[in-house]
Amino acid sequence: MSRTRTSKFRHIFGDEPKPDQTFMDIKQPYCSGEGTFVKANHKYVAVARSSGGGPVYVRKLDNPGRFGPDEPTIAVHKGKVVDFDFHPFIENMLGTGGEDCRVMVTQFPKDGLNESINQSTITLSGHQKKITLLHFNPCADAILASGAFDRTIKIWNIETEDCVTSYEDLGDNVYSMKWSADGQFIGSTNKDKKIRIFDPRQMEAAQVTKSFDGTKSSKIFWVENFNWIGSTGFSKQAKRQLRLWDQRNMADPIYSLDIDAAASILNPEFDSDNGVLYLAGKGDGSINYFEIQNDDRKVYALGVYRNPEPQKGGGWVPKRGLDVWRCEVMRFMKLTRNSIIPISFIVPRKAGAEVFQTDIYPDSYAGRPALTSTEWIAGENKGPILMSMDPARRGDVSEELVFKKKRTYGELAAENDELRKRVADLEAQIQALSGPSEGVVPIKEAVKETPPAPVVPVPEPEAPAVEVPEVPEVPQVPEVPEAPEAPEEKAD
Repeated sequence: MSRTRTSKFRHIFGDEPKPDQTFMDIKQPYCSGEGTFVKANHKYVAVARSSGGGPVYVRKLDNPGRFGPDEPTIAVHKGKVVDFDFHPFIENMLGTGGEDCRVMVTQFPKDGLNESINQSTITLSGHQKKITLLHFNPCADAILASGAFDRTIKIWNIETEDCVTSYEDLGDNVYSMKWSADGQFIGSTNKDKKIRIFDPRQMEAAQVTKSFDGTKSSKIFWVENFNWIGSTGFSKQAKRQLRLWDQRNMADPIYSLDIDAAASILNPEFDSDNGVLYLAGKGDGSINYFEIQNDDRKVYALGVYRNPEPQKGGGWVPKRGLDVWRCEVMRFMKLTRNSIIPISFIVPRKAGAEVFQTDIYPDSYAGRPALTSTEWIAGENKGPILMSMDPARRGDVSEELVFKKKRTYGELAAENDELRKRVADLEAQIQALSGPSEGVVPIKEAVKETPPAPVVPVPEPEAPAVEVPEVPEVPQVPEVPEAPEAPEEKAD
């Protein structure tokens, strides 16, 4: 644990904010199970409450403060919510899984919760026991994985509410479950002390290997930079361990480290952009961080963040939600018994507030889908879409993605049955009109076989005779008698 090396992250430290920048007075946060109990995206943070109906608080990251007695929640379950996850491409959509054996996906207003929501957008049923883990595919839109106590991992298409596939060869309960960065594989650790790596579309090619000798919970993570798989767990002597496997040959681990003899379970989070691994223990007040390199030593201790208040759990804010002008490279939303405290991990730089630090901020996950659900189900694979972390070059990368619920197979089948019923009713009406002695040809056959009706010439109607009244004769005008001629005068 004392091994160190020259690294640009060797002086990284955890910075705790002032009390007015924390989320306080959270009533009875749910802290039982295999999840982390807090999830965050670049805009919101969510935490479940331990009470009936499975209420989940959702707050904006830039709106810290006290949670009042009338704080609105998303309460769409009949039992407690055990795990939940934000949709990676729609910031105001949350998936939840609970003790009622159902997965709910709920869309809430973009400006946050103004009132409680009691009706989900999507309901997914199929598990036989309570759901313990949820994780959205990071590259394919609308693909969600859920693990439950029925020893299965189901893959859902939330657009059609269909179960795409179900992996049932787990052997025992699921301790952890995580998608690979390109959304092709799922990795899981299980109570039977095995790690399983499988493509949900080709489950017969699953890789299975032994994980740890201890019986306590183990947690998986991906080291995408080197095509490795990592996990935390326990040895036979109950020591906490860190192990790495090469995905090309998982027969034996390529690295194993005994960390300490503490009893708390370590939740790992690997920053693939910078190659730094963070280990936060449930019940610990500390967070260990290591740098992972592809060399003979592989793992180098960087430091430890310590705080006397233990953490019940916690979630991590994605890179695009961080403050680059503080040189903040990670942020842990630490859950205590009644609060969430943002812990910022910072790389100290003198000019960090004025000049963008390109060496600690490579292009990062953009939160945009690389594949549609149909393309992924058909077998396509694509890496995640990246974006620049430089605010001057980032631009508007958060393209508006609108959730569109497609018609399910059940809905289409019901519509087809309804259409068939209507056709049968029409045929019955035609038969009733044609009389009991005449048979009725079905509508399809009638349209196909009945000859066209003959054209009957229609005679033009004769115009009615119109009587013209006689015009009376005009009376003749009497002749005017000629005037008598004047007598001739006699000459004198």
